[in-house]
Amino acid sequence: MMAVNPIKEKTTLKLELDNGIVDGKQLVKSKNYNKVKTTATDEELYNTAVAIAGLQSRDLLKVKRIEEITLIEE
Repeated sequence: MMAVNPIKEKTTLKLELDNGIVDGKQLVKSKNYNKVKTTATDEELYNTAVAIAGLQSRDLLKVKRIEEITLIEE
């Protein structure tokens, strides 16, 4: 059996912001930031998200790291 290695191709930082409540349901507005360094740590991404959220009029609900990884057989 061959080994499979992951190669990080793309990282996206996603901020989920409070967009109010309608009919008892939380509305979420998402902002995605592409071209994030794949080597960025989770702490760096979180701190960046908090800094960006401080410039928004909406409150920050969640910070997500979205990665696209290619699996290759070696």
